[in-house]
Amino acid sequence: MASPQLSTPVPRWTGFQDSNEDQLSHDNESAAASLLRNTEDGAEVAGDDLQDDADGCEVDNNPRREAWDNPRINMYRYCAVNLSFFVMGMHDGCIGIEEYYDINHTTVSTIFIVPFLGYVTAALSNNWIHYQVGQRGIAFLGPLFRLIGYVPIVFRPPFPLLPILFMFTGFGSGIEDSAYNAWVGNMHQTNELLGIIHGAFGLGATVAPIISSTMVAKLKMPWYSFYYIFILVVCVELSFGLWAFWGATGAAHREKLHKGGSGGGARTVTVLREPVTWLIAIFLLLYAGAEVSLGGWIPTFMMEERHADGLLAGVTATLFWLGLSLGRIVLGFVTGRVGERLAITAYLVLCIAFQLMYWLIPTTVGAMLFVSALGFFLGPLFPAAIVVATQILPAEYHISAIGFSSAIGGGGAAVLPFAVGAIAEGHGVGVLQPIILAVLVFLIGIWRGNVQFDGRSVCDFGIELQSTEYLFHRGEHLKPSIFVFTTSSPPFQLPWLDPTATVECWGSLRVPSVINLSTSPQTTLEPLESCTLKMSPAASRCSSTTATITLIQPFQPDLHERAWASIPHPSLPLIATAHAKSVTVFSLSTLSCHSNLTGGHTRSVRSVAWKPGLPPHKLCLVSGSFDATAGLWRWDGDSTAATAGAPPDENEVEITASGRKVGSADSDETSHVGDKDWEFTLVLEGHDSEIKGCAFAPSGAYLATCSRDKSVWIWEDIGASETDDEWETVAVLNEHEGDVKAVAWCPDVPGRNSRRQYSSDVLASASYDNTVRIWREDGDGEWVCVAVLEGHEGTVWGIEWEPRPKNDRFPRLLSYSADGTVRLWTLQQDPEGQEDNDGFGAGSRSSLGGIPNTMRRSLREEWTCAAVLPTAHDRDVYSVTWSKDSGLVATTGRDGKVALYKEADTPSVSVTASEGQHDNTACIDGSVMPSMSNAQPSTMAPSPTTWELLTTIPNSHGPFEVNHITWCRRYDAGSEKRGEEEMLVTTGDDGIVRSWQVRVDDAPRTGGPEQCI
Repeated sequence: MASPQLSTPVPRWTGFQDSNEDQLSHDNESAAASLLRNTEDGAEVAGDDLQDDADGCEVDNNPRREAWDNPRINMYRYCAVNLSFFVMGMHDGCIGIEEYYDINHTTVSTIFIVPFLGYVTAALSNNWIHYQVGQRGIAFLGPLFRLIGYVPIVFRPPFPLLPILFMFTGFGSGIEDSAYNAWVGNMHQTNELLGIIHGAFGLGATVAPIISSTMVAKLKMPWYSFYYIFILVVCVELSFGLWAFWGATGAAHREKLHKGGSGGGARTVTVLREPVTWLIAIFLLLYAGAEVSLGGWIPTFMMEERHADGLLAGVTATLFWLGLSLGRIVLGFVTGRVGERLAITAYLVLCIAFQLMYWLIPTTVGAMLFVSALGFFLGPLFPAAIVVATQILPAEYHISAIGFSSAIGGGGAAVLPFAVGAIAEGHGVGVLQPIILAVLVFLIGIWRGNVQFDGRSVCDFGIELQSTEYLFHRGEHLKPSIFVFTTSSPPFQLPWLDPTATVECWGSLRVPSVINLSTSPQTTLEPLESCTLKMSPAASRCSSTTATITLIQPFQPDLHERAWASIPHPSLPLIATAHAKSVTVFSLSTLSCHSNLTGGHTRSVRSVAWKPGLPPHKLCLVSGSFDATAGLWRWDGDSTAATAGAPPDENEVEITASGRKVGSADSDETSHVGDKDWEFTLVLEGHDSEIKGCAFAPSGAYLATCSRDKSVWIWEDIGASETDDEWETVAVLNEHEGDVKAVAWCPDVPGRNSRRQYSSDVLASASYDNTVRIWREDGDGEWVCVAVLEGHEGTVWGIEWEPRPKNDRFPRLLSYSADGTVRLWTLQQDPEGQEDNDGFGAGSRSSLGGIPNTMRRSLREEWTCAAVLPTAHDRDVYSVTWSKDSGLVATTGRDGKVALYKEADTPSVSVTASEGQHDNTACIDGSVMPSMSNAQPSTMAPSPTTWELLTTIPNSHGPFEVNHITWCRRYDAGSEKRGEEEMLVTTGDDGIVRSWQVRVDDAPRTGGPEQCI
């Protein structure tokens, strides 16, 4: 099981969740749960397009964050969530029934307090309900319990029955509130999306008083008539929500947990032991109480304290809810930019200021303005707190923790209004203002005094375990049985780790240089500024290589949106980043924006590739987009600007990029060289769905694109000259059984051309079907699959070829996957003169001629898993890069960690397949992986190799996922040898492109020179 990572806001040690947690049995299911579970098989067989979990299937099996519009079904689900929150807001914004039943403030307040029991029940049962029946069950049970509460109300029951009915509505709202907050809270653009759904809540609360006031005051309709509208809207919500979430069954949820390595998820009792859960819950309870108390008692306060008429009082309440809605929507786009902790603090301070004005300035017009502003800045607090919870808590805690916190917050909407009503009965409704003020002050005290978390903060210090450096935030868990906690000020505490372990300390420490933990299980460290701790078991202190990775500086400016990949130019100091609907080219000399390519695509650009082999004054790149097209961009400069003797950074062309297409009305035929623009010269169409990757062959003659439509297309440049953009499709490869995530061409090295029955170009593709396929062009110009590499247990996100093999051998291949592993594959070379698998001589390039492609054997090469790199990631590995100069391998992925590997100089003992043993392949980590279907016994199986994990950097982009990593040359002013040193460049969901310096020390730990890579 993946180790949970969370930052605790109070001094507390917490253990790891047992992976063998008890699971609720099928016998304990409720009747409704059984009904929903029994329909799952029918839903799966039905093949409903909604289960576009051809969209949804990928998401359920892949723990990566979803987007509101990808898969496509999420758009409908997100609309259903907004409708649900709209109904919740209508309930909270509805005017009371005090006059009809002729009851006092305290009695009518029981309608607020009793639903709290429903919310608490929802909080405690939400995780179990989610596990049993999934989001489809939530979409069914939530509206159902609301209807149980609303339908009897239209028959005017006695007042004592009303609180019981509202308890049912509280349970229905509670399970939807908690489940949908957790779902949206794990999406990309969380602040914005949560702000919108909570804005829908505010909109419902805005509309309800207007409708109910009009029906009762103007149309003279009885108070219960408004609940006919409630019933109608809830019926629509039930139908639409069940339709949208039909594919999100309990089985799909359990499968997602299993694929994500969380087993059955975290039990509620486990989550409730976390202080973060309780702090967020208390914060939301008080916040929701203040919000609903204001919204519910404003009309009464305005009429009794400000002596306003009923219409003006209703308008004031409407303005409060309208401000709340606008604040959640508008400020949702601000909160993520400035950071949740700072934003919430600022919003609370402004709320206190406007609350004081509302209380102390007794004017009707002023009250309306102050209430609107108060609602505006109060609105985003709830969604921002949910975002913080998703950042602090590990993924397997989200359903229970966020669900519990949200449900308790909903309960606060019942408790505090009741308290206000009870107090107002004896002291007047004027007590509303000091109570709300006290709650706001208490909220800011909780936030600033206890929640010590900032997702973008710098790590406190580092710890190294078996030559692996871990940087961590406050309270982050590193490995099972290893717990570290730090406070915002010294001393730092290091708990018991291992009786046989020793700790070496460097830095400004007031402790001995070596601490034996068997005699000092609790050690207090007091660094003056910062410190580094390095730890390894005493029996394993034999590593001869250490490495450090330090941040140089991010590229400027920040892109402020998810960036997918950054690809360096083959020879110039430029690097292109794919993001949004554009490509930004950065200068490696200044680490700043060089040019922007916009206007060519209608959806996000997912990948980019530079065309090789062009002179410095000519640039060409291809962008692959989610709009299913690939765009060709060119820039043609002055050939005199790139002289033969100019250093590389002087060949960095000066360009602008408006993205104007050739022949557009605003193009300027007579523009000067320095004013030239990128030209969007060609659109390559053919794929049926999003393009996930693109890559040029080393010669530049071929371009490969891959797509969600399960195909790989190979395009050939047939133009008479470089300026003639004529491309034709030479192959469409459809053998993958799932999305094709990436393609990569084998580099042009001597060992590549050893397979003489094929052309020199070799293409690899990685797929959602958990496989890698190798493609070659045969003597008849047909592209054939020559090998299928199987062994990964999850989506293969990509592949990386060895850039410079030793001894002119055939390049090896790295594959990386959602199963958190990186595998090394080696081609088994045939002895000279041996016939190929079809019985033809190896020297005949046309040995397959005359045999139709569909009749040929599809597997004619044997690839072996030579190593599984040491585990460094507990989530998907999204990107791997292999250094051409140093041979170091760097990886990154969903957990935001960067890991650095080095291949051992001395390979381990060879593992050779023998007769009768080729059904399984031994890997270097001791695991056994299934062999390829065409694996044959051989005495020439390549030897497995050993790899050493040198160092890691967790949270390299704060709480965000890192989508891409690459080696590239350094040309910036901080490099000692410009154009000769290497650096790492990472690209993340935070829209930031970061550069990193890597230093490797090959000397023993006692001292030695460092080498800058």
